[in-house]
Amino acid sequence: MSSDYTYRKLIVWDRAQRLALEVLKLVQRLPSGWGTAVIARQIIGSATSIGANIAEGHGRFTPGAHRNHLSIAKGSAAETDSWLDLLCRAGHLSEEEEARLHTECHEIMAMLTSKIRKLGDSVNQSPSVVREETASYQTDTPTEPPFPFVPEDYL
Repeated sequence: MSSDYTYRKLIVWDRAQRLALEVLKLVQRLPSGWGTAVIARQIIGSATSIGANIAEGHGRFTPGAHRNHLSIAKGSAAETDSWLDLLCRAGHLSEEEEARLHTECHEIMAMLTSKIRKLGDSVNQSPSVVREETASYQTDTPTEPPFPFVPEDYL
């Protein structure tokens, strides 16, 4: 595995991106109409928000900020799952396809929950003292994955 620990190599980010692409393809086949247009905008927004928030959290400086973005990503995965259920109930998605996408949403949420908990533990264990430290302005690629990720979290 490369020592390039970027969000683009995170398994959870990759799965979120694949889910968003499936949702985009699903929306393209929806019948035109006011109701489906509203649902289409909502589900595209929620599905694309998952990967975007994983990426943004990965780029944050503090564990608390990182945790917050992973939490938003988890909420977006739950929202996406809810829209998929509605599309199935409306007859625009087969039960088999909805079940497969539902499973993917829940697996992504489980992966995010694990990382959110690890980040929460680190936030709770760190002192609540604010202090300024000497900044290091290195732009080198990290040789270790950023906490809470481990090498197994990467492709």
